[in-house]
Formats: sequence, structure tokens, C-alpha cells
Amino acid sequence: MNLSKLNFVMTIISLMIIVSSFSNSYGEEDRKTKWGFSFSVGPNADLFHDQPDLTIIAFLPRVDLALHKNWDLEFEGNFSYYAISGEKNLYLLGCNSNILFKPLQWRRGLLFILGGVGLGYTNSNGMVEEIGDSHVAGVLQGGTGIYLSLEKDWWLRWEYRYQHISDPFNRDSGLNTHNFILGLSF
Repeated sequence: MNLSKLNFVMTIISLMIIVSSFSNSYGEEDRKTKWGFSFSVGPNADLFHDQPDLTIIAFLPRVDLALHKNWDLEFEGNFSYYAISGEKNLYLLGCNSNILFKPLQWRRGLLFILGGVGLGYTNSNGMVEEIGDSHVAGVLQGGTGIYLSLEKDWWLRWEYRYQHISDPFNRDSGLNTHNFILGLSF
């Protein structure tokens, strides 16, 4: 792993440790824990054409813990399939941890900014050259989205997420994806 990737990963982990040490002051939160799931289906929106053509199908179950009125800590499963043209298809099974910052909130919704890291198992075994020959993948992600209230305690979640997937222990170029994700929280 090159030094810039290591520094970035260590910064994210340090921020997660610092935020998790905040007191459980829930502010105006009605509930401490939210559950949910999201789906992503579609082609990768690669704007610069520097990545292989691929189609993403993902299921992301999650639990969301309120740290403060404006901050949440989220743990999500990552069950993803990448149909990559000209290469072996890639499966990713893992877990992500995300920090959600909610700067704008109103009665029927809120806007959030997301950043996180994850670790998972892949079936690459050297067939997907961007990931390398290890069965381990690291995920770095960031994005933004919106929650809209459907009913009491039911929320529609729509988001854009940029992901970088690579082998955290070996140098490789990795896969960069732009995902649009739709989900529910309750």
C-alpha cells in the first residue's frame, strides 16, 4: 500500500475513533437506533472513461446509531456484484462503517454527507487486474444524500456515493465507481 493510501485510511480511522468517543447526547433524536437497507442497480457512471465498463448490483443492510443531533455512526453490510466487461465478474462481501453529518434538517426530511471505510472478501484471485490477486478488498467512500419522511419512523433514502475499491495490502489501481442508491430506513 502506498503512503498516501495509508495516510488517508489512518485519517478516516482516527476520525471514527474520535467521533465514537462523543457522549451519547442524542439532542432532539426520537430514537437511538435506526435500521434500514438500500439497493443499487445500474451501470457505473464513469465520467472520465478511465475504468472498465461495469454494471453494479448491490444490497446494503444497515444499522444507524445516533451520536448527536447532527451526527450518526452507521454500520452497513456490503453484498455487491460487479459485472465487468472483458474480465471475471467481481463479488464483494463485507462491512462498511460510515459517519453521517446532517447539516440541513427540516420537518419532513434532511440532507446528509457521508464518509466511510470498509473491508470485504472478493473472488478476484488475480482475474480482475484493478483489484489484484488477494481476496481482501478495502473500500473508501464518500457521498451525499437526502432522507424524506414517508410516515412516522419510515424514511426514504436517496444518495450518490463515490467508492474506491482496492487491495489494502498491495499496490493496485483499484476500481472507482459512482453509485446512485435508493433505500428505506425505519
